[in-house]
Amino acid sequence: MSLLVRKIDKSKWLQTDIYRGEDISADAITNCLRTNRNTLSVWEVDSESNIDEAVLAIVSGHQHLETIDVVPMDAEYLKENEIDCIRTDGLTPIDDLIKTHIDLACLSYRKLGIIAYHIADNITKQMIIRYTKCRLKEILNRAIREGRLKLEDLSDLLKKKLEN
Repeated sequence: MSLLVRKIDKSKWLQTDIYRGEDISADAITNCLRTNRNTLSVWEVDSESNIDEAVLAIVSGHQHLETIDVVPMDAEYLKENEIDCIRTDGLTPIDDLIKTHIDLACLSYRKLGIIAYHIADNITKQMIIRYTKCRLKEILNRAIREGRLKLEDLSDLLKKKLEN
């Protein structure tokens, strides 16, 4: 089962009580599902045990080191609901993760709603994962030790955080 991982801001999704079926806040959609050319960027992993790989791809391109939340989405569910999943090269300095990037493409208001409700459903099922700064440092440092990532490929601010 393929999972597609997206970074979100959990607080935006909890502005309303989605656990009791309240409508999703507009902030969750406009902040966490901001599209570019009607696409939404996600990272593919083959199982829940590999979500750290998607997180590595995401944070290695960040300017800052901050706690993040990610939510896995079921690729089959999205495809069954007519969400186009197009493999594109991802923007990450991790060479072996570049090809694990997918654009959810040709999005419309209706399709974005399908994605939003899938994310909200996964949050209510406790399928959201929080990565603290400490855990992110561990993931980045492991990638450096394994030779998958070079310190000089990171932003200056991120480098400073890892060097401390």
